[in-house]
Amino acid sequence: MRIGLLAAVIAGFWLVAYADLERARDRALQDGLRQAANLSRLLEEDARRILDVAGRALYAMAEGGRIPPYLLADTAASSGIEAGPGRALRSLLVVEPDGRVREAAGLDAQTSLAGTPMAEAARSGSSAFIGPYRDPDGGWRAALVRPLADGSGTAVAMLDLDRFARLYATQDIGLRSIILLYGEDGVVLAYSRPSKPLDSDRAVFASVLPRLSGGESTKTLSGFDPSEGRDRIGTVRRVADLPLYVYVRISADDVLAGWHADRWKRVLETAAVSVLVTLLALLALRQLGRLETTTRALRASERRSQALFDSSFQIMGLLSPDGRVLALNQPACALAGLPAAALIGRPAWEFRGWARTGELAESFRQSIGKAASGRLVRYETDVIADGATRVMDVTIKPVFDDQGAVTVLVVEARDITERVEAAERLAAALDQAEAANRAKSAFLATMSHELRTPLNAIIGFSDIMLHELFGPLGSPRYHDYARHVQNSGRHLLDLINDVLDMSKLEAGRYTLDESWLEPADAIETCRTLAAVPADAGGVALTVDCAPGLPRLLADERALRQVLLNLLSNAVKFTPRGGGVTVTAGLEADGGLAIAVRDTGIGIPADALARILEPFQQADSSIPGRFGGTGLGLSICRDLIALHGGSLSIDSELGRGTVVTVRFPADRVVQPVAADGMQA
Repeated sequence: MRIGLLAAVIAGFWLVAYADLERARDRALQDGLRQAANLSRLLEEDARRILDVAGRALYAMAEGGRIPPYLLADTAASSGIEAGPGRALRSLLVVEPDGRVREAAGLDAQTSLAGTPMAEAARSGSSAFIGPYRDPDGGWRAALVRPLADGSGTAVAMLDLDRFARLYATQDIGLRSIILLYGEDGVVLAYSRPSKPLDSDRAVFASVLPRLSGGESTKTLSGFDPSEGRDRIGTVRRVADLPLYVYVRISADDVLAGWHADRWKRVLETAAVSVLVTLLALLALRQLGRLETTTRALRASERRSQALFDSSFQIMGLLSPDGRVLALNQPACALAGLPAAALIGRPAWEFRGWARTGELAESFRQSIGKAASGRLVRYETDVIADGATRVMDVTIKPVFDDQGAVTVLVVEARDITERVEAAERLAAALDQAEAANRAKSAFLATMSHELRTPLNAIIGFSDIMLHELFGPLGSPRYHDYARHVQNSGRHLLDLINDVLDMSKLEAGRYTLDESWLEPADAIETCRTLAAVPADAGGVALTVDCAPGLPRLLADERALRQVLLNLLSNAVKFTPRGGGVTVTAGLEADGGLAIAVRDTGIGIPADALARILEPFQQADSSIPGRFGGTGLGLSICRDLIALHGGSLSIDSELGRGTVVTVRFPADRVVQPVAADGMQA
């Protein structure tokens, strides 16, 4: 009987030990599931936020036809672009249909996308998601492509896939676990740990990677993983409504690593207890000792947790789904102006330290209600702290149980007053800079108008003296002096006219006087005017236009100004015996292209990026050798931009330069034949 009772007691200990091990195993697996679910939710929000920022940037670029100034000013620091271990959005590009980069901002500011996957998308003129592909520097990239609203090019947002891989690699989920970001086709965009199959073929697991049906946004997975031949648990989550998935796959071996380590320890402990169970007194003492140790460890753990909770500089609290306070740290109690005991159990929005007005209290209550429904809520509010108004960034995060119900709300509030004030100072500085620029343009316009009147008088009187309308001048030197005065006056008048045009363009006051004109006539007129300096310099000037050029909707004065400026530059920088050729013809997209080609000295490659800016020359010796102020090309570019077109320069040092002016197709009309049909 006693032996049977002892055997029953020992068997009971073993059964209890076995049940505890099974429960511990279940708890470890459930913790792994929660870890996968919470991590996948955070990573999905990270990817969604980045893609949303990229999409908004693309929309602004597509509608405006260029990179907006606020994106040019600080692209990589824009909200949502800088996240985790690196920049997610590498660069923003506006790409011509032929692959050339019209405008760029960011880390990968390229001049041409020819030969890249984005070039084909630019030619097709359709929205697309391209990737993954390798960048020349060896990194993995993807790109979002959207055509411009005016059809003149394509907006491109280039994403750094290695940034996602670095972020995923920082997550402590175990050596055999992995995080994947992949598309609907199963092609992996980023992953957290080295994988030889994925390193060589991003689509190697396309057939086994999980997808979600149209009505699903997330799914929890468990069981055998055929791709690695072992059990795993994980969560796959769709990134917003996009055909992208974040998959957090945790190996069961990683989840149960601690459980395996404790299993044999528990077996040995149970064996020891089974041996000692015959000595009831010793067993009782042993159990009491374990109970005291466990109690001390629990109290120490509670003290450490509360110390960590209270040591945070952020305001932190735990709320029930109905908004009642469960726990607070010291900064939260200090802001409320009450001890924790007076706050626990009461609705959070009742305390004026956190919501100083009725409107703010109602907004706080509504935000808690949204979070209780399972949504992450984030907003900014102001509070009174130490007699000063502080701006707080408040986040309310729901925590879910195994059934997906919200059990607790985590509230965090960070003081962002300095960041808000810095943004306000930056906005004020930008306003001042714009006002200064307008004042500069107004000053230049006023001074230019004031200077033109005496200059016209100087030129007119010098012309009278040159023609000796009122009698001979006397000494022949006076005739030379009068010619020098007239040439200098005309040069200065040309300079003032350029400055006046530049000031109008910068101030946005240059108005086009548009009409349908024959581009061939305008080219011939400009050729005739440029023929005199060309003959004097020994430069052959020819025109080679395609037959039957269509009419062009443009400002004739502006077109002639552009052509004369380009011809003047080409003749000026072409040595004696060289040639200048003007060509014109339709392009594949229906637009009109006019090119001025010379065999002159050419432009260094490092100067091509700056010569289109005001007062810039290819090198500092040009004004002394050839004259000029560096305004001509900048004015030409801006005048063509007012027509919706573009100006590009291709040059090779010592071999010549080609300047091409392009007008969009909507400014070109085909000539009409006599029978009323299109020619």
